Amino acid sequence: MFTRDDLRALALAEPARPILSVYARTDPRDPANTARVPAWEVALRNGLRAVSERLESGEDREQRLAFRALAARVERETIDLGPSERARSLAVFVDAEGDFSQRLSLRLPVRRDVVVWDARPFVSPLVDIADRGAATGVVLVDGERVRLLHVEQGHASEPEDSTYALTLEDWRPYEAYTSPGAGGAHGGVSQADRFDALVEEQRAKLFDGAAVATARRLEQLGWERVVVAAEGSMAARFGSAMPAALRSRVAASLDFNPGDSGPAAIAAALEPLLEELWLRDSVAIAELARDRVLAGGAATLGPQDTLSALAASSVDHLLLDPEGDFRDVAGMVPASIGGPPELLGERAVELAISVGARVSALPAGASGALDEAGGMAALLRY
Repeated sequence: MFTRDDLRALALAEPARPILSVYARTDPRDPANTARVPAWEVALRNGLRAVSERLESGEDREQRLAFRALAARVERETIDLGPSERARSLAVFVDAEGDFSQRLSLRLPVRRDVVVWDARPFVSPLVDIADRGAATGVVLVDGERVRLLHVEQGHASEPEDSTYALTLEDWRPYEAYTSPGAGGAHGGVSQADRFDALVEEQRAKLFDGAAVATARRLEQLGWERVVVAAEGSMAARFGSAMPAALRSRVAASLDFNPGDSGPAAIAAALEPLLEELWLRDSVAIAELARDRVLAGGAATLGPQDTLSALAASSVDHLLLDPEGDFRDVAGMVPASIGGPPELLGERAVELAISVGARVSALPAGASGALDEAGGMAALLRY
């Protein structure tokens, strides 16, 4: 799994030679990949051919020859990868001389297959993976234990010391009464009743302790949001034990019994929910940007104002349509934003990363506020 430091290094790289960036949506769950020749292979060949044809029409003979050899090698090596290396998406960055080379196996699918030949690595799809797959804590609650899972970029793991279990010591649920003649119609307290009361008392202690411990670990674990998954009444009971710091981070609670399922199976089951939560939050941020602009606050709407704010290092959260065409404003943005007009969206992403801003890529139609803004908006720091 790549880190945000890896992403920043790619976004700010200044290679000596042009970089070929390839994103292949290799997800075996995608119906388009079940044909004899999967869709990602077709897209890879078509993308490489499109770049080659563009270079062939240019005057740089050395670059044309270098790309021909590089394209053939990347195509062959990518197709020869095994399923585990292809994962659900693949990102490849390489130059013709081999001085710059990186391959990433991704556990979330990119939105589309992309082939780009540019002076820098093309990172927009990778930024989208990092945003959609932001670190999420999953708190699994049943009557006897609380388990924590860390889910990030489609990868699930159990943090150290992440299971809190009910402790009953040497108690057993005996059916006998505590003393002769004390039970039945005489209203005595049975050993079973005492056992049930002990279970409830210990369960309350378990939930209190686990909730407090989880709240204390939020920053250490880097969770941007929390999902509580519990069966039946356990969700409400655990919820009542949560400190405010943990409760404020809970994005969803659901009735879910994972049983003894492993982390990977649980993450797969929760993936649609996590995507839904990301989309909900991203749409809300786009609407916040619109509302702030209408109120004269710190935000921008539209590519021209947003790119100017990026050049001034004042952006806190960039939102853009990853397929947006921003060429119309190419001549109206600061000169410091260079590169081909068709890559203005990519340059916006690079600038956002350089100033430590967050980036969310919302497809056209996902947010009316972003669509109305021409596919680019931002929340500003000031």
